[in-house]
Amino acid sequence: MTATLVEGLADQHTIVCLGPGGVGKTTTAAAVGAALSRNGSRVCVLTIDPARRLAGALGLDQVGNDPVSVPGFGDSFKVAMLDARITFDEMVRRYAVSEQQIQEITRNPVYWNLVTRLSGTQEYMAFERLWELRESGMFDTIVVDTPPAQAAIDFLHAPMRLAGFLDNRIFKFLLKPPPFYLRPLATATRSLIRQMAQVVGAQVIDDTIQFFQAFSGIEDGFRERAEATSTLLASSMTSYLLVTSARPDALAGSMRIAGLLAEIGHEVAAVAVNRLTPDFGDLPRSGVAGPASQLMEELAAEREQELAAVARHLAAGSLPGFFPLDDLGIEVASIGTLALMSDAIRSSVFVKLAG
Repeated sequence: MTATLVEGLADQHTIVCLGPGGVGKTTTAAAVGAALSRNGSRVCVLTIDPARRLAGALGLDQVGNDPVSVPGFGDSFKVAMLDARITFDEMVRRYAVSEQQIQEITRNPVYWNLVTRLSGTQEYMAFERLWELRESGMFDTIVVDTPPAQAAIDFLHAPMRLAGFLDNRIFKFLLKPPPFYLRPLATATRSLIRQMAQVVGAQVIDDTIQFFQAFSGIEDGFRERAEATSTLLASSMTSYLLVTSARPDALAGSMRIAGLLAEIGHEVAAVAVNRLTPDFGDLPRSGVAGPASQLMEELAAEREQELAAVARHLAAGSLPGFFPLDDLGIEVASIGTLALMSDAIRSSVFVKLAG
């Protein structure tokens, strides 16, 4: 393991930040991006968390689907926030063969429901947007800020889940007319379709059939992108950064995430323990007297307890160590405070667990 967190992540093309809620994962992802940028890399931080915390962490009015430069960092550090609808529209435009096909898909009510309401669409479009940014050649490193806990694992599952859906026999049956020998089966299903129409309405059935007919021909592009992104996420140039805090619930949640990550074939590359009680070094023994001295001793003892708790949980999860990040004592909500946190990340030294 390298000495500092930035050194360990410097050569990676993609860094996926995972962690439970409430540990400062978004601000850590942004600070990692800022630190790598200050070390000479061209970086984009892409947040796929629908909670939309990134703009607030940077003190920016708005962050959208297209990367925007962060003031004070030139063009070497940009941020973007996934807009699933825009990404889906662009994906359809990329693979459609005509403007007519684009209009038939995007104007269909089924498409609107698919983009805005279907479970999993956010994750599907997240991996598409990641691939687009990777393919653009604009960035050396892309830092992905995922939603908390299980939703992050859903993002990692999404590429192959979509590929499997597109290969499903029923999906293919809906896309294309059946061959001649299956037409009796298609005829037999008409009564079922009529019954469904009585429940949900004939217009819904018609819209659905028209949508799948319009979608025919572009599903191969969707599948190829899903498979390519799955390969990217499994690449040695992709690292998984687990962000946690010393809270017992956060540590327990983080170990669950590490276990789920291992189940799908990925390993945690590094653990960042955020918001630790600051290390005041020898200050309690450097002439500070009275209540101030007692307070410093209490803070030192609190830090030791936190570090011990971290060590126990990481050892139980077979993780070799972690990078400590002290609590700044102020909210990261501006470029200035982000710079302070990026300094902390650049100087955070790996703590190896005994054994």
